[in-house]
Amino acid sequence: MSKQYDSLRQFLDELAENCLLLVRHGQTDWNAMDLVQGRQDRPLSPEGFRQRKNLFFALQDIEIVRIFTSTLERTIETARPLSKEKGVPLETLPELDEARLGVFEGEHKVNFSDDFSKQMYQDFLKDEINVVLPGGAENLRMLDQRIQQALEKIMHDVTCSGCTLLVGHRNVNKMIVKNLLGLTIEEGYRVEHEHNWLYIYALQRKEIFHTTIGAPHKPIEIAPGYRKIG
Repeated sequence: MSKQYDSLRQFLDELAENCLLLVRHGQTDWNAMDLVQGRQDRPLSPEGFRQRKNLFFALQDIEIVRIFTSTLERTIETARPLSKEKGVPLETLPELDEARLGVFEGEHKVNFSDDFSKQMYQDFLKDEINVVLPGGAENLRMLDQRIQQALEKIMHDVTCSGCTLLVGHRNVNKMIVKNLLGLTIEEGYRVEHEHNWLYIYALQRKEIFHTTIGAPHKPIEIAPGYRKIG
């Protein structure tokens, strides 16, 4: 059951323990156009910059000691204002980059260029855990293996340092939640993470909470658990 708080700071003060704050980058121009993005390094859209602003104000009064991002512009730009405001340098890790989607990067998700491509991509969507698209792509199982060592290091830093922000990508964050909670790969696939959602992982409790980052200085609803696709 969700509970309303005046601010995220109020909730974190109540938790009173080191946490990982897990967010997804703001919307990009290709997200807005329904294009397959993968590893392509796209900039934030106007909506993405609005989401970045809302995240900034939600976290402005939170003591954050480490900030991790991928090497891609959309995560770096989402985190940059908080980094500058707090004087906390960005730590970019290539292991946190989004999954590669091969030759389908840049393809429209609905209006495919040909029937063959449409069928191949739909087959991938039916089994993102195991199916690998052509052209050097990754499935979720491969992505899960790629992030594990980096995530172990990050969580060690959370233990030693304090509240840490990680700005990642949809599929990367799904696998992060999977590993934090000890989920199966199938359960990890079902995790969803929209652009304006925040996950809070409480290290000692080994619990995760979620909220939607809305307009600045509005009460927030925080609920236990994670949200699922569909």
